[in-house]
Amino acid sequence: MEWWRKYFSEDYLKLYKHDIAETTREADSIIRMLQPEPGARILDLACGFGRHSVVLAQKGYQVTGYDLSEGFLNKARELAETLKVNIELKQGDMREIPYENEFDAIINMLTAFGFFENEQEDLKVLKGVHKALKPGGQFLLDVINREAATQIAVPRQWIRENHAFLLEERVFDFFRSRLEMTRLLILQSGEVKQANFSIRLYTLTEILELFNAAGLVLIDVYGDFSGALYTAESPRMILVAQKEQ
Repeated sequence: MEWWRKYFSEDYLKLYKHDIAETTREADSIIRMLQPEPGARILDLACGFGRHSVVLAQKGYQVTGYDLSEGFLNKARELAETLKVNIELKQGDMREIPYENEFDAIINMLTAFGFFENEQEDLKVLKGVHKALKPGGQFLLDVINREAATQIAVPRQWIRENHAFLLEERVFDFFRSRLEMTRLLILQSGEVKQANFSIRLYTLTEILELFNAAGLVLIDVYGDFSGALYTAESPRMILVAQKEQ
């Protein structure tokens, strides 16, 4: 069930327009948490339409964006040209990262992890991250905090954004530890489109077990992009790990 092939489409881009100020704040947090050397090589894994890639490139880093979606990569290319920055873009599946000992840092932002149906597939992603990092290189993984996600106060809500209406229904499947969402998008034309979202959310303990199996050593864990201490109530779980030398 490769739901992401349908979910991350042109409709996703119509609905979610992240502003440059928000992206810049997140990029500054990435730099603060990883502290990469000037000009370091950074891989933006599952880069989407490249908003973090281009801002990091503006700050002087050598950035490669890697994503499965050709449409998203085209949007990233357009964004880079508009902002007059150079980034490398490559299409591919995150389970098959085609690099070895090349990057000083790798980032995986906004819960672009846990898509697959079993833990072995997610572990394959982390092993690819380990292989692609230089010895001592760092990995930043940003995901929804599972502990907070299980407390769904509003399981069904309407959202209006970018002249479209979205009906979002969500439930947490405790048997599979997956956040399941159904989204009905109503466009200005009156057209209605449905997309399903299903993501495996890991506890901190489970993530550490996967890191250990992949040869990644945890350095820090944060609860949000401000660098707050991670707790059960944190909105995010942002982990910084290092490749064993």
